[in-house]
Amino acid sequence: MSAEAAFAAGYVLVLLAGVVALEIWGRQNTSAWASRVFAGNRRAVPDAPRPADPADWPHSEVHRFHAVIALSVAAIALVLIAAALVRNHGPIEIAVLGAVALPHGMLLARRAPRLLRRPAPPPG
Repeated sequence: MSAEAAFAAGYVLVLLAGVVALEIWGRQNTSAWASRVFAGNRRAVPDAPRPADPADWPHSEVHRFHAVIALSVAAIALVLIAAALVRNHGPIEIAVLGAVALPHGMLLARRAPRLLRRPAPPPG
């Protein structure tokens, strides 16, 4: 296996770690009222203002933002793999590069259609 193909495979694995981190980060609760600091404040102040609806704009689109960034990184990884496959044609290189491209391709195939659907507007 050539050093170029090994480097590309390693780099794509690093990109996969970044994609997974973005996916996890995008699933975090963004409501300030869900934090422990504000939970203590709600107990200490009985007439504290009510928290905003979690479906409000800044909090409702965070997961979509992280998904777009993660899908962009996955698409870049697939382009990198395609370029490496053009230059390296050996059977071992094809197998290794195909194996590291598979998770990125699966992520794009599963997440992109869900992301392209417009979210339902909030009732009201």
